[in-house]
Amino acid sequence: MEKVIAVSIQRQIQTDAEVHASMNELHELVSTAGGEVVESYTQKKDRPDPSTFIGKGKVTELAERAHKLKIQTLVFDDELKPVQQRNLEEITGTKVIDRTRLILDIFAQRARTREGILQVELAQLNYLLPRITERFGRFEQQTGGIGTRGPGERKLEVDKRRIRDRMAALQKQLEKVRGERALQREGRRSVPVPQIALVGYTNAGKSTLLNALLKHSAGAPKAALHRVYADDKLFATLDPTTRRIQLPSGRIVLFTDTVGFIRKLPTELIAAFRATLEETATADLLVHVVDVSDPDWRAQSNTVLEIVKDLQMQELPRLTAYNKMDRLSPSQKRQPREPHGFLISAGTGERIGEFLIAIENKLADQWVEKDIFVPYTDRAKLALIHEHTEILSQETTDRGFKFRIRSHPTTFAQVFHDAGQ
Repeated sequence: MEKVIAVSIQRQIQTDAEVHASMNELHELVSTAGGEVVESYTQKKDRPDPSTFIGKGKVTELAERAHKLKIQTLVFDDELKPVQQRNLEEITGTKVIDRTRLILDIFAQRARTREGILQVELAQLNYLLPRITERFGRFEQQTGGIGTRGPGERKLEVDKRRIRDRMAALQKQLEKVRGERALQREGRRSVPVPQIALVGYTNAGKSTLLNALLKHSAGAPKAALHRVYADDKLFATLDPTTRRIQLPSGRIVLFTDTVGFIRKLPTELIAAFRATLEETATADLLVHVVDVSDPDWRAQSNTVLEIVKDLQMQELPRLTAYNKMDRLSPSQKRQPREPHGFLISAGTGERIGEFLIAIENKLADQWVEKDIFVPYTDRAKLALIHEHTEILSQETTDRGFKFRIRSHPTTFAQVFHDAGQ
């Protein structure tokens, strides 16, 4: 494992607990990326030094410490400016990585689908482009060959042009993939069932919860066939996964697991994963999964809600799942939380059945009543009515049935939009 020294600054507005939580998270990120934090340094500094981020004295101290411990890598708990990164590398003689680059590296390891791989590469190039001047600024060589005689281009300019060309090609490929995803999304929206998105901090247990819902809904043998990958690691899954879940009433809903959020989530990643996050934006209900056993769960929850707000999804109906209750003491379980929150344990399955009832009740709050007429010959629509709606009244006529039904707006929009009032 690559051994590193972790570095951060503590601004005046930050508490010791906040800095400690952020550094613990940085340690987890390093571990996830395949490294090991040997030592950590935090400097109290309200404003980062414009040239070296931390104070020059601290830089010298780090350089000496890294040399003594034979450490080749420094990891900073903030995003560094290109000039800061270059200066730190030159002074310390080490490789310098910031939090953004570390997260991008983890995403590059975890990306599996074509879309995920394209998104991560685009985010990496967005990160690299402003830094290439600092990285290759000392090169003055020119390219040669037919069509390049004359002033030519410096290697720096060639590298920047190649990166821009590659980014343009990636954008075109992503647009094509996004078009395919939009068609898939439209296909799901044509199914007369509500869509529910799982959102939350990374490693809060979203994938484990989806597997628990599958098991409770379909039974163990069938659920095993549709399990999603889940692991006790940061960013274990990147790509959205959708599964059909049966609610206690017998009605079907679609659950989508999404990429986890984190403090200081790189803007390059938010931009690159825009299409993936659109899966959440079109949901009928957000289930916010919180690892309530984490001492820092309130700050993590606020981070998720801020990102939800940035994505303009704060108006969507929301239900909070306080996960990992099996790790709480009796007194911790009695602590006050949001009134629309629900304690569960995805790992043990505790209260999953009650949680599904809570979801059904939350969806029922959105249900509306409507009068429709269905001819006797339209057996498909009659079957859908019995499967997806609550029939309040039914009247037989010469040509068909008159129903007073109650259902979710999604069901009405996709199936009964052409029915009579």
